Amino acid sequence: MKVGDLVTLSAAGSKQDQNNMFVYAKYGMVVKIEGNDCKPLYRIDWFMPKKYEIFGRPSPLGSCRNGNHWRYEIKKLKKSKKNT
Repeated sequence: MKVGDLVTLSAAGSKQDQNNMFVYAKYGMVVKIEGNDCKPLYRIDWFMPKKYEIFGRPSPLGSCRNGNHWRYEIKKLKKSKKNT
């Protein structure tokens, strides 16, 4: 993976409690890779849908949140087969 890739949570990442907020994200983008080549830590900006509620209130403009994840917690976003 490299900076600029679109990602989503993997099955393993979705099961972890510290990622419970990012389960609702549509997708995220890799913005930074830290650490060494053996175990890099990926900084992801997650894009939440407009209807996502934070503490009972709708989030403004589909807010962006960031988080740090290990490689096994994320996977590349697949292209949609919709004709747009």
